[in-house]
Amino acid sequence: MSDTNNSTPGAEPPVPPVTPPVPGYQQPPVPPAPSYPPQAQPYQQPPAAPGYYQQPPAAPGYQQAPPGYQPPPVQQPYYGYQAPATPPTNVLAIITIILAFVFSIAGIVTGHIALKQIDRTGEQGRGLAKAGLILSYVFTGLWVIGIIIYVVFLVVIFAAAGAAGTYSY
Repeated sequence: MSDTNNSTPGAEPPVPPVTPPVPGYQQPPVPPAPSYPPQAQPYQQPPAAPGYYQQPPAAPGYQQAPPGYQPPPVQQPYYGYQAPATPPTNVLAIITIILAFVFSIAGIVTGHIALKQIDRTGEQGRGLAKAGLILSYVFTGLWVIGIIIYVVFLVVIFAAAGAAGTYSY
């Protein structure tokens, strides 16, 4: 009689009893017993996750990527609305609106130059240039009317003073 629960050190481990096969039943294949130490398996690249770059096989003479290397995920392009770039504002248009209040004749000159530059380059500031030009013309007209009134006033004063000086006492 054999004892299957043999606990003596250095003895072989117990072997389970073999059951006879049942007729008509096929047993699954028994996997091979692992060998110690385990043998190194050749590297197989894992399948790429969805959305990641799949590296093509290396051409002859070129080296493969190191094992475990995963390139960064491929970002999907964004085709949403993008605001168009706005052209800069013409500097002379800004100077024109300032000069309209300070020195209106220079505002007229810079306003016309600014409008020509805006037509040629496509810059913004057409409204500023026109507003500065209109204000420059208005202020220049007011200066001309003011000077005319001043000259007429002086002529009237001197004429009145000359006529008053002809009386004798």
